[in-house]
Amino acid sequence: MSRRLAVGLLAAGSLLLGAAPASAAPAAAPAVPELTPATVVPAPAAATDPFYDPPAPTGEPGTLLRSRPAAVPLAGVLPFTAQTVLYTSTSATGEPQVVSGTVFTPTLSAQAGTVLTIAPGTQGLGPQCAPSRQFVAGTEYELSAVAAGLAQGWTVAVTDYDGYLDGGSPTYTTGPSMAHAVLDLARAASAVPGARSTDASPVLLQGYSQGGGGAAWAASLAPEYAPDLHVTGAAVGGVPADLGALAQSLDGGPAAYFGLLGVIGLDAAYPDTVRLDERLNARGQQVVAQLRSECVGGAGTLTTALTSISDYTTDGSTLEQLLAEPGIAAVLAENDLATRPAPTVPIYQSHAAADEVVALGQAQDLHATWCAAGATTRLDLLPAEHVTGQVQSLPLFAAWLGAVSRGLPVVPAC
Repeated sequence: MSRRLAVGLLAAGSLLLGAAPASAAPAAAPAVPELTPATVVPAPAAATDPFYDPPAPTGEPGTLLRSRPAAVPLAGVLPFTAQTVLYTSTSATGEPQVVSGTVFTPTLSAQAGTVLTIAPGTQGLGPQCAPSRQFVAGTEYELSAVAAGLAQGWTVAVTDYDGYLDGGSPTYTTGPSMAHAVLDLARAASAVPGARSTDASPVLLQGYSQGGGGAAWAASLAPEYAPDLHVTGAAVGGVPADLGALAQSLDGGPAAYFGLLGVIGLDAAYPDTVRLDERLNARGQQVVAQLRSECVGGAGTLTTALTSISDYTTDGSTLEQLLAEPGIAAVLAENDLATRPAPTVPIYQSHAAADEVVALGQAQDLHATWCAAGATTRLDLLPAEHVTGQVQSLPLFAAWLGAVSRGLPVVPAC
């Protein structure tokens, strides 16, 4: 029985050698042990949704606290069920917290198998933007990634990250909190009613853009934070590895929106250090309140274009001045992925050559650092800008992770 029940991934032939086609049946796995459901909360009839009222974060990280069936409109894949879940995780500063997410379970086989843990891309900061809510609404763009994972016969677990529960504030690209949320949902997946995974199931990590950061951070921190998980490979794209460099590349530009989201997210993770609200002028307060209530693609995406941090601070402080403050510099250093341990599992990295949102240079630096550390990795540049880079990345991710899951060789390039 899962130890947490008691408490509460076709192109890319250059990537691999002799890989089985995507339609090949997954290898057999041990039978699923008998499961005891955790707390199941029915979907509410009212406009408000008490499911997202956070309970106390009890149990070890990865403890399933609450679940309910989710009706996700996703056709053309193997039969599946979906559950919206709440589980215990850990904040960037080490405090217990509750995070939400969705676990998709293929039902064609009664045997346990691989868990694909998807770190989603930028959603926006409003509570309604949580992937678990958007899956049910049919508006979540990560549905294509979920479908690809289910087509492999894998359990697919998608975290919302922290801050999307009632009264919360998402920490956005904050590295440690993303990693913890991704890894802890992989832990919790075996406790979901009807699970086709166990605590010993192989775990694959995947993500693009913010999700590329989340999955890359999870691959880096897994040996230390979740040594109990059997992480076997990762595929990441458009990775925001160096938040300081990214903030400087975005400030005052057409994609300034994403830099502002990053500042708001760091403030949510480290409020005593960033102290955003006390630095904002009236315009800044209005813009930040707007961004905290919207999903990506909302009006704030345009209203913040070509603006700078100095437009929003009471004393006109520039981004460079804020980054020079010792406390903020320390927070950014803590969130520099290249300073963390290189992944110990095969990791594929893609990046759009014409990426206008996530600067290419800092991703190339990350790849060089991982190569120097001896990681089994490769970086492929795609003929794309940021959004189409995700579309081009998905079949490459599937090829890499499909080979890893079948024990087939992959081809690194350093």
